[in-house]
Amino acid sequence: MEYKRAKRAVEKARHITIVGHLNPDADAIGTALGLWWIVKGLGKRADVVFASRPLPQLLSFLPGFGKIRHALHPGSDLIVSVDCGSFDRLGIERPEGSLLVNIDHHKSNTAYGDLNLVEPHYVCAAEVAFRLAATAGWDIPKNSASNFYTALISDTGFFGYEGVDERVFDFAKTLLRLGASPEWSARMLRENQPLCKMRLLPMVLETLTLYMDGRVAGLHVTRGMLEKSGATVNETDDMVNYARALATVEIGFLVREEEDGGLKVSLRSKTTSDVSRIAVAFGGGGHKHAAGFTLYGVEHDVLVEKLLKMIKEEKFV
Repeated sequence: MEYKRAKRAVEKARHITIVGHLNPDADAIGTALGLWWIVKGLGKRADVVFASRPLPQLLSFLPGFGKIRHALHPGSDLIVSVDCGSFDRLGIERPEGSLLVNIDHHKSNTAYGDLNLVEPHYVCAAEVAFRLAATAGWDIPKNSASNFYTALISDTGFFGYEGVDERVFDFAKTLLRLGASPEWSARMLRENQPLCKMRLLPMVLETLTLYMDGRVAGLHVTRGMLEKSGATVNETDDMVNYARALATVEIGFLVREEEDGGLKVSLRSKTTSDVSRIAVAFGGGGHKHAAGFTLYGVEHDVLVEKLLKMIKEEKFV
């Protein structure tokens, strides 16, 4: 029923704005751009908006990337949010009288939309957007397939994360039929890294610290590291995976100093630990094996102490 209502809302709208979360990743940008090409094909006036500056240049190869805006047009009568669990993470002011359609796959989603297309068993937001387009009978062009496929392989770790099943590969197969190139998307994600990230990585790895007999590993990114390397926060998004990659580690985390004084924590787990429970306890959210939160007014060492205390008391490892 929600999909039918969302279809009617899109087809009725005069000016559609597709928005994603702050500090967007490949799923957020790929889903937004994929949907943008579809609604443009419907003859709609449409924008893609991300409030964050700068955007990750690693993803500049995505079709339509250069058309992304950073502010909403006041005349937008339909807002479509993608890959975002709560409205405050969009970083926007909602135009008066607008309708909001919430497209997401996070189980911690707060159902903040007027219409909520939230599928926690889906591996990426692109799956949800594709389902909307497919059930509506809209044309899905090659540019959309390319964006959706990049979102898919990024959020599944190139089909290596939990939740990847026959349905996911069927989705990938459909996107390839529509024109997506697996070689191109994989090469651009893996071999399109900026030099500043290569300079930042060894600094971050120097902070690697093991806890709880090596079952937990932590990394730290300071503002000084970013300034010295010339990197932005976008270049840190996947560095937490280095902590999880150690053989003995069940939970890896990365603490990043934000420009506004906050501490952004990214959490990853390897097997049974549900790190989304940790994130929710600290006011954040996410998935079982990938989650995060941000705290203010707390020092790094105090935050790590609180985090480790919860991990120990709740027997996460």
